[in-house]
Formats: sequence, C-alpha cells, structure tokens
Amino acid sequence: MANVAGGSITPFFTIWTEPRATIRRIVDTDPTRNVIALVAVGPAIGALASQWSKAITDTGNLSVLWPLWVAFSVAIHAALGVVGLYIGAVILRWSGGLLSGVASRVEVRAAMAWSQIPGIAFELVLLIAVLTGVPMPQPTGGALPHIDPAFYKVLVIEVVLGLWGGIVGVYCLAEVHRFSAWRAFCSTLIPAFIAIVILGLVVFVFYALFGHH
Repeated sequence: MANVAGGSITPFFTIWTEPRATIRRIVDTDPTRNVIALVAVGPAIGALASQWSKAITDTGNLSVLWPLWVAFSVAIHAALGVVGLYIGAVILRWSGGLLSGVASRVEVRAAMAWSQIPGIAFELVLLIAVLTGVPMPQPTGGALPHIDPAFYKVLVIEVVLGLWGGIVGVYCLAEVHRFSAWRAFCSTLIPAFIAIVILGLVVFVFYALFGHH
C-alpha cells in the first residue's frame, strides 16, 4: 500500500493492469491526489497537438499572435476538462446510486481522473506523431477527411488506448461504487439513455410545433 500512496509514481503504472486495486488504495489514502492535474493535462495536450497540426499544414497563414492563441486554447481545454470532471462526477454518482453504488462525489472524481491515464497516453501519441511529421486527417469541405497512410499506425494505437481507457474507467468506477464492472458499465449508459430520450422529445416537440410551417 505504501508504494501506491504518498508521492510514489506506482499508480501511474498499476492503473493500467490493476485498476480496481489501484483506485482503492488511492481513495483510501488521498482521493484528491493529482485529480485536477490528470483531467486537465489530457485535453491540454490534445489542444496543443491540434494547434500544432494546423500550423504545420498552413504555415503561410500563421499570425504573429499564434503562440498566444495556442496558450489560450490549451488553457481553455484544460479548464473544460476540470469542469467536465465535476459535472461528470455528479452524474455518475447519481446514476451509480440508482444501482446501489456507495461512492461519494470525491471518490467518483478520483475514479474518473485516474482512469484518464490511458487517455493522456492517447494524446501524447498524437502529439508525438504531429511533431514527427505524421500528417493528421484534414477536413475537405463536405467530403470525408483525407487520411494519410502514415496515420493508420497512429490510428491503431489510438483505438487500443481508447478501448483500454474505457475498460480502466469502468473498473475504477466499479471499485469506488463497490459493485460489479457490468453494473458500472450500466451506470454510464443511464445518463446517455436519458440524454437521448430528452433530445428525442425536444426534436419531436419542435417538429410538432414548427414542422408544418
């Protein structure tokens, strides 16, 4: 337990293969540890990769204020990551409670934040690919974006890390709620299902009111 608590970097590695045990040790020692940093760094790296990719493909139109815009974009995406954490924790605490979950919002935030580590790796791979000259898919008007063959290797890695991150997230949520991974997975579907129903009702009402005009 001492290896995971305190200032050790151990949980950054064990979260990949032992998510339940790792998040349990974290929430039992310091559930706020690195939470804000973890949810901010992934979106920040993603924004940096996106801006750098645009700069590489359109160097002729770069403004002298481009570095400031990059810094602003990185800061905004990092802030949105933090906001998303707090909103998501409220939602997943509620949906988990419907299925007899017992986690507090602080514990749910810890589970959400630490399960972002594969996602951070995801963004780092993308940034490294951009910096090493791998062309990113670019939109071409109304057509599908062109994908350079060199990007397919990156895409495979991204898919693997995305799936791994999803699995880690489910197991971390399951552990803090103290129920099964299947129940944790269902708790993530409840908000999505409700959102789809609400959106469907809004579209139906809008069409009923204005569709015949």
